[in-house]
Amino acid sequence: MPFRHVGILYSAAALLAWPAVAQSDGFLTRDQLETHMRESVFCYYPSPRFSCAWAELYTEFNDDHTVLQSASATWDEPMSVLEFRIEWDGDALCIDHETQGLLSAREAEGYRFPFSLSGLNSRPDAELPGLVETFREGSTPDACFRYTYDPLVEGQLLQHVFYGGVEQADRDPIALIPLFAGGVSINPG
Repeated sequence: MPFRHVGILYSAAALLAWPAVAQSDGFLTRDQLETHMRESVFCYYPSPRFSCAWAELYTEFNDDHTVLQSASATWDEPMSVLEFRIEWDGDALCIDHETQGLLSAREAEGYRFPFSLSGLNSRPDAELPGLVETFREGSTPDACFRYTYDPLVEGQLLQHVFYGGVEQADRDPIALIPLFAGGVSINPG
């Protein structure tokens, strides 16, 4: 099943390669980022009709990690909701490149993420190793992500991607959808 591995960081070791970048002015601190994570779903590439290319919901907050549910869809396929354990390293989030942090996989007919896993069909655990391998093949071990406020759109964030400590030119826009909204449409890509 096609899936876009999104908005998460890849190697804790990679963070050692970019301390100067990590300390740049304007990046959100862990406390700032967690505040948004506790209050909102991250809607990536929001459309004017309030649908998302993919959405991320953070459900668990611990000293060393958080748990992320990521919903995405591809036309003619069920919506996919994957759950990941993501490690904190200072103000950055990291996922082990080898395991990709994948905890579970679910799918649902339709393209609305209800901010809950209840009612979604679990995919067999036997499929998880194949998904991990697919994600590993499509990822860079030294990829890191940081966030800033979008200077052009009030209340919106931008995701910054780093490879080997070098910031990439593209930014992923993120609308913050309040949790009380109860769900968001996913725009199949």
